[in-house]
Amino acid sequence: MIKKDSKTNHEIWSDKLTKIYGKGNEAIEAVSKIDLRVKPGIHGFLGPNGAGKTTTISMLVGAISITEGGAKIRDLKAGSVAAKQLIGFLPQDPVFYEDMTGEEYLIYMGQLGGLQKKEARLKAQQLLEFFNLFHARNREIGTYSGGEKQKVGIAASLIHEPKVLILDEPTANLDPIGRADVVKKIKELSDRVSVFVSSHILSEIEQMCEDVTMIDNGKIVISDSISNIKKSFISNLYILDTNMNKKFVSQLEDKKYILKARIDDIDGKIHIIPKDAEKLRDSLPQMLLKNKAKLYSFYQPELSLQDIFMEIMTKERGNKK
Repeated sequence: MIKKDSKTNHEIWSDKLTKIYGKGNEAIEAVSKIDLRVKPGIHGFLGPNGAGKTTTISMLVGAISITEGGAKIRDLKAGSVAAKQLIGFLPQDPVFYEDMTGEEYLIYMGQLGGLQKKEARLKAQQLLEFFNLFHARNREIGTYSGGEKQKVGIAASLIHEPKVLILDEPTANLDPIGRADVVKKIKELSDRVSVFVSSHILSEIEQMCEDVTMIDNGKIVISDSISNIKKSFISNLYILDTNMNKKFVSQLEDKKYILKARIDDIDGKIHIIPKDAEKLRDSLPQMLLKNKAKLYSFYQPELSLQDIFMEIMTKERGNKK
């Protein structure tokens, strides 16, 4: 749940933000009364395909109209000229003038943002240096790799020095090296600009963000810090590793307080799902002594953001049946 609080000190704030396409019986509510609270830093915006992420972003940047409710960018009405001037935006599928060089394109975008050509050139060169593209500044964008294009796209969204950077799937279609490089740069950028980033690659969101908002079917299902979200989702899995795992598995399978015990094919450790976790923890020292076994590790792994996301979305869709 999100507390109804003031929009003051929020980079992005919305109140019952809604988008409806069509009318009457054909009306489709793509985004339904969402309340966003985005503080300075990097905020992740998550959801399955069709959840309403891109529609929400399009309303925030003023690309489409708001049907009901409202939104603010640093206390300025979303979609207004003043709010747009505060935003740097990279859409999911950016389109470039591919016969322009990287430097020419950034200078052009800077001038569109109101900079004089001399100032635009200086900022373009600074951004090319920051994104490790200075060596490619005189190459046509059409010759750039996918990762280079994404970085020049982010650079273009930064050239007018926005206060809020909105990125829609910034690592889509990149290879692992390209994704890692873009993620690293986004993290570095958070020192100078707040970032609102939509992505379906949750491991990257977990690396970048402190706070996340999850959306499904146009509605917010959870919005909080990643640390708080993880505290509320405790794994029921325990992992045990000894010098006699096969023997321990057979013994654990016979215990009434164990629901399931198996040796994992990947890590070779015993994965245990207990019926009674306290009984498992209490009885383990006696089992180790009785078998004269060496204990290498026994712990309850922290759920990843991906695990939590899947659990939340599965529960949401189960509730709708």
